[in-house]
Amino acid sequence: MKLIKVKGIVIREVAYKDNDKIITILTDTLGKVSAIAKGAKKTNSQFLASSQYLVYSEFVLYQNTGYFYLNSASVINTFYNLRVDLDKLQVVFDMTKIINSVTDENQDCDKILQLFLNTIYVLDKYDKDKKMITNVFKIKLFAILGFAPGQDKCSICQKKLLDEQNKLIYYDFVSNVFICADCKKDVDERRLVKLSFPTYSAILYIIRSQIKKIFSFELKKYTELEIFGQVFTDSIMSGL
Repeated sequence: MKLIKVKGIVIREVAYKDNDKIITILTDTLGKVSAIAKGAKKTNSQFLASSQYLVYSEFVLYQNTGYFYLNSASVINTFYNLRVDLDKLQVVFDMTKIINSVTDENQDCDKILQLFLNTIYVLDKYDKDKKMITNVFKIKLFAILGFAPGQDKCSICQKKLLDEQNKLIYYDFVSNVFICADCKKDVDERRLVKLSFPTYSAILYIIRSQIKKIFSFELKKYTELEIFGQVFTDSIMSGL
């Protein structure tokens, strides 16, 4: 029997038979996998903690008849404060719902795991706006998945948008591109989201920065970022 060691966080748990669970784990090397935790619902089970939602552990797995099973597990972080804060828990639940929707079993998810762990760490440890955290997560997630919009030039006239500091920038969510204020007249306004230059710069920063640094920016107001994050996410997910 080959044993496989991974680090991962439980993003879904389902009761199975009388005392078992099927857990979905976002792992560092196997991608997203489902595994059976035998006896996990028993109060004396070795998997009682590690098979719970949002618990990050080092797992040892094995395969039998095409299914993964837990052989052993060692808890790294329970993120207890998140799991007992209903507002924050709802934010995390929405994130894991998106992750489960856009990832497949055994897909390479190492960067997504890093992003998710970093995001819930920030949510747990820092007093930052929860909507802002959610939308930064979504923007970076879809950038990782290859859906980042055309970024530093107007898609129509090819003007460098970083030179447009005193003008508005527009996001065309149908074509997933940015356009300058001068070219706005050539596009149906119903498909445009208006962005101030600081918000546009923040979006570029999120897309391009290292995962550990995606929250290291400041905006006076996050309203435009939240609108962009929601529209960007909805337009991408509707096409998946």
